[in-house]
Amino acid sequence: MKNTATNLSDCDFDWLSPGHTLLYGQYKIEQHLIGGGFGMTYLARDSLDRIVVIKECFPSTICRRVNGEVRPHKIEHQEPFQKVILSFLREALRMAKFDHPNIVKVHQVFQENNTAYIAMDFVDGMDLLTMLEVDPGRITDAMIETLLRDTLSALDYVHGMGMLHRDISPDNLLTDANDKLTIIDFGAAREEIKPQTRAHSYVMAVKDGYSPHEFYYTDGEQKPSSDIYSVGATFYHLITGSPPPDCQKRVAALTSDMPDPYKPLVDGNWAFDAAFLSAIDKALFVPQKDRFESAQAWLDHLDNAQPNSSTVADDASSEMAESAFDTPAHPIAVTSSPPQKDTEVEVELALDISSLVQDTNTKLKAPQPKEQINSVPEVNEKPAPLVDIFGQPIEDLEKWLKEQDEKPWRKRALAASDSVTQEQPEHAYAEASEPRLLRLFRKLSRMRHGATT
Repeated sequence: MKNTATNLSDCDFDWLSPGHTLLYGQYKIEQHLIGGGFGMTYLARDSLDRIVVIKECFPSTICRRVNGEVRPHKIEHQEPFQKVILSFLREALRMAKFDHPNIVKVHQVFQENNTAYIAMDFVDGMDLLTMLEVDPGRITDAMIETLLRDTLSALDYVHGMGMLHRDISPDNLLTDANDKLTIIDFGAAREEIKPQTRAHSYVMAVKDGYSPHEFYYTDGEQKPSSDIYSVGATFYHLITGSPPPDCQKRVAALTSDMPDPYKPLVDGNWAFDAAFLSAIDKALFVPQKDRFESAQAWLDHLDNAQPNSSTVADDASSEMAESAFDTPAHPIAVTSSPPQKDTEVEVELALDISSLVQDTNTKLKAPQPKEQINSVPEVNEKPAPLVDIFGQPIEDLEKWLKEQDEKPWRKRALAASDSVTQEQPEHAYAEASEPRLLRLFRKLSRMRHGATT
């Protein structure tokens, strides 16, 4: 049988080089920032000379770049590759609808080079994890309180759109020179009400210390209180200088009749109001039912709490000590990594994606001097719609798909797709991949109209 794997000799590197243009010259790559795992991240300039960030769907475990195009290593990787692209497009299009001052704005979502891209705002700032390491004195008590409110406000908006973020942590919260907060990474986002599927497991992320226990097993119930736990862990880290014990260790202790290794903030000597600290402790309860049920509920608690209220702190400390973990209907594997998949390819892909989500955007530094970055005009325009391969907006996706179905080349391409085997030459395989993208658009259309796929 012919080996269809792409060798390293076919290309020098997998990322796009400086000077490469996308969308017929609308974007020009200036620097490759981060690569590997689920995608590539670039610094670029658009046709109006504004700095933007480009994210490219690139699941490196199953694909390589050949002559500029992204292709699976083998024909049998085509199906998981297309699933990853579909997930990337679906979440990007939802993210493009976000309009909140504390959420990074998406300019455009498009397809090119046999993959998908997102163009979004460049945020000239520092993530909170880096700030803790290089400039901890900048994080004042007043700043922490403001950042918490801004984070909860943004999450309340995301939850109101029917989505969960799933990856709130210090490295995904950026602040600019004026301490304005921006949530930057939605790579692990998912619909709150959508059941877990194998395809969606490709983009799941688990971070020890920040993820609640329900993120560690495949059919765990995930809802706004899951993001609430991650917010609590993030601000616990900002106050104490280190994250709380990871939730799997807490579950192991509680199910073994051992003390919870978590130390409530209200029991420490911190320069914050007791009600503020008790709220973070409440967000970090292991049982979901004991946390705040929503970001707005937490905000309401902060607004209604009595200053220096010892009663609130005492109640929270007592509840934290006495709360017993409710064993879920499905067993939890006490591990430091996501559950294993059925195949070697899925295992490697899941691990790569988890790794990328942890470090994506932590290195978004512009190569230009500071004064040049500050001169970049602020982008306030609304996100552009999905475009076709020629850069033209697709206003009516259903109508566009019907028009493609009527074209004679599509029937020929479908016939070529059905006849492709591992024995056929590479050009036949490349031709057959084209109608698969059309099928992605069709699936996306049905999902947007509430149809069952």
